[in-house]
Amino acid sequence: MKHVFWLVPGALAGRTGPDRHPWDAGELRSSGIGAVLSVNDGAACHVEDFTALGMRYRCIPLSENAPPRDGDIEHCLDALPRAYAYVRGEMDRQRAVLVHCRSGKDRTGLFMCYFLIRESGISAESAIAAVRRARPIALSAEGWQDLAAAVLEAASRRTVAEY
Repeated sequence: MKHVFWLVPGALAGRTGPDRHPWDAGELRSSGIGAVLSVNDGAACHVEDFTALGMRYRCIPLSENAPPRDGDIEHCLDALPRAYAYVRGEMDRQRAVLVHCRSGKDRTGLFMCYFLIRESGISAESAIAAVRRARPIALSAEGWQDLAAAVLEAASRRTVAEY
């Protein structure tokens, strides 16, 4: 499927958003995607298309600023646990999840790093490296590597009880 990259084959994929590269919800569904998470504002996502195909959809925006601004770390730390809970819930229901933003690299990459930290307890540095193996341009917008490192380090210090 064009523009899709898999972080966890058959379970968690990333992609550019339909506002950048239009998609066909039916093609996503036929490729095994059962749920979609927008980590931008959901531009050009048509919930009714997903619903008609039995797919699930959620929009949980992360910061869109490049370079990042004051408050972006806190915004991401608030949104990421909710995004993770949605994705983990869908995966527990055996639905492969597609995560996207506009370019499928910075917000999508940040979420995927967070997912890896929550799932396997790896370091922020290891998570970034793993995501970049799947999506080499991940976290490449101005200031996003530093934002991701700060967010992921803060998130990794939180205890399970805080989530």
